[in-house]
Amino acid sequence: MEQADIKRFALGFRQGLLGGRSSCDMCFAICAPLQTLLSLEGVETKLVEGKFGHYWLELPDGQILDPTADQFIRPGGSKMPPVYLGELPKWYNEPGGLNYA
Repeated sequence: MEQADIKRFALGFRQGLLGGRSSCDMCFAICAPLQTLLSLEGVETKLVEGKFGHYWLELPDGQILDPTADQFIRPGGSKMPPVYLGELPKWYNEPGGLNYA
């Protein structure tokens, strides 16, 4: 599965599970079953708990898939996308780095 496909798959799963509700505090509830479904599609991931209680999935290449990223604001003030796929933002594990949207 290509990166764009993984992101699209995660977005669809997230939308089905949340049904328009906020993703705030839903990181484990979305990541754990998403990990299983991705595995069934041949995409292996590792469930990771960050230093401050936020969960995401890590792909074998080191990139992360965060299906609840939109609950956070980046340093500088811009909101994260609903699903983030890319390098682990260093502020995810810094004290005060995870600022809720």
